[in-house]
Amino acid sequence: MLPTISLDASWRRSSAPTAGGGAGSRTWAWSPVGDLPASLFSFPSDPDLARLPGQWALVSRVGDQVRLAVDPMRSRVLLFAFHDGRWVVADSPDAMRALVPWRLDRAGAVQLRHLGFSLGARTLVEGVRSVQAAHTIVLRDDGSWDQRPYMRYRRGPDLVEDPDEFAGIFGGALRRCVSRLVVAAGRRQLVVPLSGGLDSRLLATALVEAGAPRLAAFSYGVPGCGEEAVARGVADSLGIPFTAVRLDPDRMARRWRGADGFRRATWGATSLPHVQDWYALLQMRRHALVDTDAVFLPGHTIVGNMHDEHLLESRPSREDVLTAIARHHSLLQGDHKAWRHLPLLRRAVLQGAEELSFPTGQDEMNGSGRAIQELLEWVNLQERQSKYINGSFKAYEAFGYGWALPMLDTEMWGAWLRGSEELTATRDWYAQFTAEAFAEATGTASRLFEAPAERIPAGARRLLMTALTVTGTRTAMSRAVSMRTKLHHPMAFEAFNAPMPRSEQILRMARGATSTGLWAQLFLDGTWGAEPVVPMS
Repeated sequence: MLPTISLDASWRRSSAPTAGGGAGSRTWAWSPVGDLPASLFSFPSDPDLARLPGQWALVSRVGDQVRLAVDPMRSRVLLFAFHDGRWVVADSPDAMRALVPWRLDRAGAVQLRHLGFSLGARTLVEGVRSVQAAHTIVLRDDGSWDQRPYMRYRRGPDLVEDPDEFAGIFGGALRRCVSRLVVAAGRRQLVVPLSGGLDSRLLATALVEAGAPRLAAFSYGVPGCGEEAVARGVADSLGIPFTAVRLDPDRMARRWRGADGFRRATWGATSLPHVQDWYALLQMRRHALVDTDAVFLPGHTIVGNMHDEHLLESRPSREDVLTAIARHHSLLQGDHKAWRHLPLLRRAVLQGAEELSFPTGQDEMNGSGRAIQELLEWVNLQERQSKYINGSFKAYEAFGYGWALPMLDTEMWGAWLRGSEELTATRDWYAQFTAEAFAEATGTASRLFEAPAERIPAGARRLLMTALTVTGTRTAMSRAVSMRTKLHHPMAFEAFNAPMPRSEQILRMARGATSTGLWAQLFLDGTWGAEPVVPMS
């Protein structure tokens, strides 16, 4: 039976049958901004897919097979399921829900509670799968399917160690990616969510240098939020018109109860909705603060996907590395042992290790800092970054805006992977690069946004942390400060906690739960709004 393919009107369909597939064959291609290259409609080979710039997704029906692919950023959710003897493919949970049974995948729900997203190709709907970042899927008419990565997140043998040489490579890639975006956007307004930190500051600087004709920036926070002042200073220095949206937690909480449509539009069946920008976008749309067809450019970047950097300085076993990855991603409820009872998490980490040919024996592990860094970054990119963090683009779509992620363009991946471990394992080199780019563009070197603790001189900070650790007060103090921030957040995140009783919030936070962990629990309970979004049975 022919598959059922349900895609919205933003997809372009080939005007002629797909080559070699006969009259019933077709290819659909999608991109958020700009024209699509004609090569997409021939479903390029793996090497060609790996080199495609920008953001894109593909669906192709050829003979008795359906092929699916999404870019390394997973810019479009593609869901598939085999039902009543045919494949069903859709680009939204609502479209899929109308075509297949709608039951909760309980194992996927357990993962979301601790991670904020489902793992691998799994979704929160039983029998429904999704295409993973940088993968192609082949669906056969007998109900079988397989997947493969079309690219490897690998650094080459000759890595660049000189900071200036690497700056030339990275900066050149950034200029080309941003320039392509500026051309593709034409006269549409480009809007940067500006925090004043590294990523948004660098992106705003690159856009100014590229001569983007119609730029705007915005920030949001509660009155007196320090981040807003820094963001405004960055925008003023670059000559970008700036808007600040004031957040009122009580008003946000009241409006959030009625935001079921937003939640349905942004969860993608694979993750917690990315809610941070929601209220600011609501106000910007309501008060026409930006153009109705504006293109939003969040500063999500290939930089900074590393964690547990200490593993690079020691001689960890393979098990140490895999465990560190699993633990890092499963802390939303404050349970440092949660990874032990999440078999799908371990399977996803092992899948990443297999795709990267990660060392299997201790002899191979010795001196394998590069392989460790690749695996930690790759799993982070493929799972959390592509499913939850990058999910912010669904928020822009929900309000009818365009979006693009120039600092996650494939060319930026290639540039970043040319840097040595010393230049890329931390954000130190990147911070210096950003500061220099900003200073050159503006003639000023205003301070990057930083937490108050970071303003204490390094030596004094080390002595203070040592004293707190020795006396046993560091953990308790850290948790108390963290809890206060969660309950009175500069971005008003506590507004999203409102459906949970205050006493329960405090109890869960005291046990180490994060704000995102509270949201995950409310989302799964079906109490985050007027109606549940995930299947309840």
